[in-house]
Amino acid sequence: MGNIFEESLFSKHPKQFEKINTQAKAFIANYCGSSIIRDSIFGIVSNYARKRELSLEILRYPFKDDELWAFSFVKKDTLFLCVNSDLAICKQIFAAAHELYHIHCYAENIDPDTITCGSLLDSKTVDDLAVSKEDIEANAFAGLILMPDSMLDEQLKLYGIVGEKISVDEVLTLMDLFALPYKAVVLRLAENHDITPDKAKELLMVNADYVSERIMLTGKALGWQQDSRGLSYFGSLLDDMEYNSENDLLTDSREESDKMYLERIRKDFRKES
Repeated sequence: MGNIFEESLFSKHPKQFEKINTQAKAFIANYCGSSIIRDSIFGIVSNYARKRELSLEILRYPFKDDELWAFSFVKKDTLFLCVNSDLAICKQIFAAAHELYHIHCYAENIDPDTITCGSLLDSKTVDDLAVSKEDIEANAFAGLILMPDSMLDEQLKLYGIVGEKISVDEVLTLMDLFALPYKAVVLRLAENHDITPDKAKELLMVNADYVSERIMLTGKALGWQQDSRGLSYFGSLLDDMEYNSENDLLTDSREESDKMYLERIRKDFRKES
């Protein structure tokens, strides 16, 4: 679990991290409000696109691949954000926030190329092998909007958590509050200067099996470790088809062709898994 700190934007490019932190705070003020985001991230992505007058479809499907977290692309002037619903919910939340940064760069014309060519988020990119500069920034942005400095400070005070004395179980408490994976929480504690780099590395070296055992024993953050593999959501595609069908807006042949089109999409997703 150790490389994530050394490879983070905070560690490698501190000045750029501060720039992303400033962007994240501005984004929170304009689009997120004052509550902890958690699974509201999907609504925030949609609202952001609406305010920026972007056509966006959020698709969620169980790819049955632990390595694949999410991907985004643009087709015919419509943005598509696809999230793997087979993952733990906390990972889905982080994945959506990561891809939101790419969408933000596209919308604000900061760097539209990444998402135009197609953005793919896998477990290596999250952990320690983000290749592109924008992916490293997106990881930082995701942590910053999902666990903002001010809210982190507030929760540390409320729960009496002292940085350098923090235990694995107290990290779990923060995971439960913010619906974030273990590594993301530890990194945010380091970024917010609540713990030293050495303490961060110590916590990141904790065996993943031990973390899972403590989650099961304490129940902390357990709800966010569940997947939502039963969820298959194809954005407005199915909604539009059902509305047209219910209101007799389609001929029988068109309705049948639309159903076949949606089933082809489902089959394509299954092939990816």
